[in-house]
Amino acid sequence: MLRELAVSISSGRSPSASANESGPAGPRSVPAGSSPAAAAGDAGDVMYGAENDDDAVGEFEGDSSMAAQTVFASEFLEHTVTRTLPADLDPDMRSALSSLQQIVRMQNRQSARESRFAHAKPLPRGGIRELPMPPAHVVIAALREVKDVPLVSFATICTFIAADNFTDQCRKVYFATEDYSLMRWGVVNAGLYFLFQEKACLADDAPRARFLEYQALCRDNLETALTNLPLLLPARRESLEVLLLGAFYAIEISKFSLARDLNSIAATLCQTLGYHRLRVLTPENEGKAILFWAAYLLDKALSLRSGRAPVIQDYDVTVPRGMAPPVGGGGGGSSSNDVSDISWRRVLDQWIACADFLGRAYEQLYSPAALARPPEQRAESARQLVETLLTWARGQDPLMRHIRQKLQGTRFDANSPFSMDMAILGDELLHWSALTLVYRAIPSPPGSASTFNHECIHAARQAFASHHEHMQMAGESLALKSGFIRWNIIYVPFIPVIVLFCHVVETSDEADLARLAAFAESLQPVCQASEAVDKLHRICQVLHDVASLCIRARAQRQQDPLQRDHDMAMVGDNIDLCLSQLGFMPQYGGAHPPLHGAAALFGAGGGDVPAVDLDASHAHDLGNWFSGNTHILGLLEEDLSDFEPRVWSSGGGGQ
Repeated sequence: MLRELAVSISSGRSPSASANESGPAGPRSVPAGSSPAAAAGDAGDVMYGAENDDDAVGEFEGDSSMAAQTVFASEFLEHTVTRTLPADLDPDMRSALSSLQQIVRMQNRQSARESRFAHAKPLPRGGIRELPMPPAHVVIAALREVKDVPLVSFATICTFIAADNFTDQCRKVYFATEDYSLMRWGVVNAGLYFLFQEKACLADDAPRARFLEYQALCRDNLETALTNLPLLLPARRESLEVLLLGAFYAIEISKFSLARDLNSIAATLCQTLGYHRLRVLTPENEGKAILFWAAYLLDKALSLRSGRAPVIQDYDVTVPRGMAPPVGGGGGGSSSNDVSDISWRRVLDQWIACADFLGRAYEQLYSPAALARPPEQRAESARQLVETLLTWARGQDPLMRHIRQKLQGTRFDANSPFSMDMAILGDELLHWSALTLVYRAIPSPPGSASTFNHECIHAARQAFASHHEHMQMAGESLALKSGFIRWNIIYVPFIPVIVLFCHVVETSDEADLARLAAFAESLQPVCQASEAVDKLHRICQVLHDVASLCIRARAQRQQDPLQRDHDMAMVGDNIDLCLSQLGFMPQYGGAHPPLHGAAALFGAGGGDVPAVDLDASHAHDLGNWFSGNTHILGLLEEDLSDFEPRVWSSGGGGQ
């Protein structure tokens, strides 16, 4: 109606004339797949005085149609959900729909990602020297301990970044004989942050409280340093170090957009300094190469997460791959620990190969240029990427078997630190997650029961199985579980959870619904140790609840079509409306009829779903799905303090 009114106003015709011209069949229909925002687009132009010319330029909101949401669409969705639901709708159903609606609202509001660091302090008149730091004797004792018994998580980050020996960096700040820069001060506080974080995970109650206090102090200092960095940083190594450590820290606190921004500057500085063009790896150049590869790893993963092109292009890189980090870069100079042995060389190779693969997957399958290619060409690129990944996995198989045999019978207790062996095994989950992403770009065969091909669903299920295996192997160690989840599920977007969610919505697969429930449950014990994991748990719980709601709504409509059909139709309409806004519109042609309420209301035979063009049903927009995936996983950056999804049983009773 609004669309017809807009046409009549813009053309000078009367509303009645416009209505008459629509003919006996009724007003013009909105093309299949159009959103409410698209349907009201003409009206919006008239209402807000916009001219339909080339000068009307809107803010960039993404590359897919689902990302081009308006305030009108958001308000329309909110009022539709709240006003059309049956008054006697089960509380758990209403709660799940409310959570889904809240996710859609987050898509359209001014995001909390605009804010920077919440714990940054104003600089005192005397500069950074006047800001408090952990006591020197505590830092010295901790560095001595980590030299003898290295902490893998701390050593990983500091080996990558502060390759000149972190102990020397601390000495130049704590016992300074000359002024030190804001960048060096930030590097020291970042390293100490990760050091005290890991020591707190391994300590008893009283020492843990002290370590957490020192960690919070270093956090405040690090955020203060990052907030006060100059716009034009000097092209020096310490600038790279503080930016990269800041990016790692931003990932730890689920600020992925901020991590991308910091790392983008670091990647640019790497190229300014020529670190990407190193040809001979002398001892001096090895540290430079490590800094470059750190920026490269983050660049590829964060670009995939945000749906933007990476800063570093592979055709511009000549630095050799596969070198070991500088000896003693992590904890203070010891060369006898496993931080500097051959396993590090293998880990670095694996991480670089994975980052390279993710970059190619985005470029060839999900970038705007890739989405503009004919589907068969894109599918062929996906098949080639699959073969590349399978070949690489076969080469890693002997190492994985060796690690499993080595860990057989090992029990990790509550005080066990993050393990390098577990870090190596974590690449199995990344393998299945990457396969899921690539297989998603291959259309399912004609007549298939699902939008997703069998290989995509299988890879997603294997990723869940790999996750549960590693959680079981980690035993009682929160440090192991937290590290595994942060760097294998949160840091690299965990595509399988979105794939299985969409698959359950489409096919009502009870086994996959149980997988979603088990995954959310496995995150629960780790929530206390990581804010990022806690956010992921909330989001996964909502996805499970909504998927369960879809199954229940469909089942109730089939069991009692005469009395409940109208109510379930309205529930189905609201589910479809929300999921379409997110890019996850349920598809026709699945194993079960879709939830579309209109089909139930107007179908013949008291709710039978009419025949639909199967070709159109499989015209699922890959770009919309990818953008929807990016948005859902991007909720980890949002303030979810008011986002409290209800936990309810599949039987319908609210808890």
